[in-house]
Amino acid sequence: MGAIKVKLVRGLAGCPASHRVTVQGMGLKKTNSEKLLPDTPATLGMIEKVRYLVRWERVEAAAPPGRAARKKAARK
Repeated sequence: MGAIKVKLVRGLAGCPASHRVTVQGMGLKKTNSEKLLPDTPATLGMIEKVRYLVRWERVEAAAPPGRAARKKAARK
């Protein structure tokens, strides 16, 4: 499974609150910020909702670990 690189290319001023929350959920904070996300249907759904605010591309990098994997690694 690959990864998706997402970049916020437009500001959040004037967009609906639910779109702001979606962008925040993807980990994007400011214009031109980029994030590497796992290539899942949930991620693609979030991108589709705010497609006018972001640019994205599939990359051949390893998918970033999820929250559960990071917590498990931190406990060891």
